[in-house]
Formats: sequence, C-alpha cells, structure tokens
Amino acid sequence: MDFIKLKYIFIIALAAPALYLVGSNLNSIFSRPDIKDIYIPSIKDFTFKAEENISPQDSNDINEIKSFDYKVIGYRAGMNDSSVILKKGNKEYFVSQGEKLEGIYELIEVNQNEIIFRENEKLYRINNLVGK
Repeated sequence: MDFIKLKYIFIIALAAPALYLVGSNLNSIFSRPDIKDIYIPSIKDFTFKAEENISPQDSNDINEIKSFDYKVIGYRAGMNDSSVILKKGNKEYFVSQGEKLEGIYELIEVNQNEIIFRENEKLYRINNLVGK
C-alpha cells in the first residue's frame, strides 16, 4: 500500500468520530431546554390539626425516669482539662468538663474521690473507684 493512501485512511478514521462529536456539541448548544412550571403550594394554604390522644401506656412512658447508673472506667482530673470515661450497659461515653452526657447531665467536677454531674438543679455524684 502506498503511504499516501494509508495516511488518508487514518485521517478518515479520525475525522468521522470528530465530526460526530462536533455535530452533537452544536446540537446541544442550539437546542433549548424544556422548562416546565412547577406548582409550589403556598404555606398559608396548609392547616395543621393536632390531636391529643394519649393512652395510659404513653403517659407511663413519659413519666419514666432514666436511672443514673454509670460506671467510671477512666478519668483525667485537673484544674483546666478534666474529663471522664463512663460506661452504661455496653456503651462508653467520653465527657469533658462543661460538656453534657447524653445531652442531659453536665459534667461539673472531676477529682480523685468523686465525679459530679448536674441536671438542672439535681446533682449526681459518682464515687471514683478507678485505680483503687
């Protein structure tokens, strides 16, 4: 085969996909999108009705008080950076001073003898038996 014929075959083989891609790009540029109107209802049209159907079983669940039975498995006592590691059941919790345990109990003080948490006005003290 002649070198010139081989060159034309390669040019045609490369030009066909290039022309197809140029044509598809031009088609996507000149075609306009089909914009559809979306109906969004006004918030003023909504009405909310709350029904208070509390069964006796639900009221018992509401009045149930969580027990504060955490076990201390580690602590770091200091003036600035106190923290404690607690265990309840199969869950472990790390709480620094000033943070809340489970979003309820705030860690107030950590020392070698006891750890103090606060929930609103109630104080909870845990004897620190780690390392003793």
